[in-house]
Amino acid sequence: MRIVSRFRGEPAALAATEARTDTLVQDGPPPVVEEEVAGPPPPPPLRPRQPLLWPWLLLLLLLVAGGLIALWLLTRGGHHHRSAAVVVVPNVVGEKQGAAVSRLDGARLTSRVVAKASSAPSGTVFAEVPVPGSHVSRGSVVTLSVASTTVAQVPDVVGDKTAVAIRALRAHGLAVDTASVGSRKPAGIVLSQSPTAGAAVAKGSTVVIRVSRGAVRVPDLVGQSRSTAVSALRGAGLVPHVFTVPSAQPKGQVVAQHPRAGVSVPRGAKVRLNLSNGSGSGGGAPPPPPPPPPPPAPATRSIPDVTGQPQEAAQRQLNTAGFKARVIYVSSDQPEGTIVSQAPSGGTTAKKGTRVRLNASLGPTPGPQKAPPRVVGLDPQTATARLRSAGFRVQRLTQTTTVSSQDGQVVDEQPTGANVPAGSTVTIYIGSFSG
Repeated sequence: MRIVSRFRGEPAALAATEARTDTLVQDGPPPVVEEEVAGPPPPPPLRPRQPLLWPWLLLLLLLVAGGLIALWLLTRGGHHHRSAAVVVVPNVVGEKQGAAVSRLDGARLTSRVVAKASSAPSGTVFAEVPVPGSHVSRGSVVTLSVASTTVAQVPDVVGDKTAVAIRALRAHGLAVDTASVGSRKPAGIVLSQSPTAGAAVAKGSTVVIRVSRGAVRVPDLVGQSRSTAVSALRGAGLVPHVFTVPSAQPKGQVVAQHPRAGVSVPRGAKVRLNLSNGSGSGGGAPPPPPPPPPPPAPATRSIPDVTGQPQEAAQRQLNTAGFKARVIYVSSDQPEGTIVSQAPSGGTTAKKGTRVRLNASLGPTPGPQKAPPRVVGLDPQTATARLRSAGFRVQRLTQTTTVSSQDGQVVDEQPTGANVPAGSTVTIYIGSFSG
């Protein structure tokens, strides 16, 4: 039997092995032929494993959510802070003037009363601006229109004697309330008034005038006994302030005084008396009085927020709070004279007497501008006349001064400069001496 077997392999093996045919002769059973079978091809190389993206996407989502939550919390806190500085204008229409002003004061708003002829009952508020329900900044001015059958213009009585001022005010149908204050001006001279001259008020309204108690000369009290010196001071309208000091002079005798004899001081001023305690040995000049105590630290207080108010109302509010104003007119779309910003800002704590810069609007369509005449150092009557002759309205406020020569004189005026709107209000500050 002849069997032909062909072995197949890889091409390389076939090339290396010569193909041949074998002839096998066998008498027994057929032989078993084993055939070599090639194995499967090797698997392709594994591709690198792709990184998982979903954990990173989840982390990014959490970061975005956290940022949005933080932004919401910050925005919510800022809104709460702003809301605390915003108040709602209460509805006072139909109420009496006094009750309406009290409600506005309780809402931390500033009242501006304007008397107008109306069919409403006299003394009743018949209109208010901004309208009730408006949201405004705390301290904003609310103008109340009060019904009056007749309106009176407050006359200028500063500088007049008390009797003359009272007659002039009553002749305009106004009531008068007097307040006596210390001043170097002659006794009975009106130092200031409220409302200021030119204000339109309802007839029957009360005008408060501050009247000087006058000035007196300090008597010579050195060498006198305590009882004699105290009686002399009280008789002169002065207040004794007694101290006991070591001295060889007889016990209870005045060894020094301040102010010294002959000095002119406001009636009601304090005079210091140093009395001997009689403990020293005889002879020798009396010891000098002890030095005065150091002045107290300046008081600090919160600066009111006057943005949004007319500049004259803002100056009144700052003056009442013990601060000074500096008014600068700037370009703005706000109504003319409106305070658009201030520095330091409202709510800042500062020393009493700090000057606050007020930026007032020139108005959306600025008109003519001019420089008010300088009136610092003049008396109030002359200063007022000069400003009015230049076409300006005048507001008078009182400012405390420690310089005796400035008592009753104009110590400041606001605004100043060349860009003040013609016909606007200029505030003059009249010095009130406080020793």
